[in-house]
Amino acid sequence: MTDQTIVTRRQAWERATNVPMMALAVTFLGVYAWHVLDTGASPRLDSWLTGVDILIWTLFAADFAVRLWLSTDRWRFVRRHPLELLIVVLPPFRPLRLLRAALLLLDTLNRTTVTRARLSVFVGASSALILLLCSLAFFDAEYGAPDSKITDFGDALWWSAVSVTTVGYGDVYPVTTEGRLISLVLMTFGIGLISFAIGTTTSWVIDQLKAVEVSAERTDREISVLLDEVRALRSEVASLREGTEPREDTAAERR
Repeated sequence: MTDQTIVTRRQAWERATNVPMMALAVTFLGVYAWHVLDTGASPRLDSWLTGVDILIWTLFAADFAVRLWLSTDRWRFVRRHPLELLIVVLPPFRPLRLLRAALLLLDTLNRTTVTRARLSVFVGASSALILLLCSLAFFDAEYGAPDSKITDFGDALWWSAVSVTTVGYGDVYPVTTEGRLISLVLMTFGIGLISFAIGTTTSWVIDQLKAVEVSAERTDREISVLLDEVRALRSEVASLREGTEPREDTAAERR
């Protein structure tokens, strides 16, 4: 079996598992949100959700192991897939659920993002996911804490939107250490994501303007060529008229 055959097998495996991995990542997000938002969940339900969490982690670890086994240069594969390595290394513990959820979703989006057009979708989806995940983590940390300003998940969503834009109205703020750490993470990622989103949007607008300018220049050139052809046709028509008019006069004189 040649190296090229092994690489092809790994690529075929990745293409075949992209959709299932995306479904697992979305399922994990749903399980994580259920864990956080269902504050009155029974111990049996909590154990069931934890089992689903561990199962998803196991499946992602198995997928990583298969892809690593199908790679010719395994160290290079590990170096080029740090997100997936972290997903496997991080144990499925509750304090790490936020990080694992973010890694799972971002890595799955990254595996399906190739072209520049889809990069914009990746940036937008990543921004929305980070807002949602930080809102869930903030609600999990602050809900029920003494002097907490969080009474429902809507307050957490409002806090994340205000924090990521660095507006900071001050009506909702963290009172726990975990909440402050989440705030720091969100503000750090928020500035980076907003800057990246603005840069991507600006680049797209500039490309569109360049495309319009190139199209306008091409249209001007085509119009100029058409005008030259019209002038040439007018000149030929005028020459033909000059050549035929004397003959008509001569024929009239003969009559």
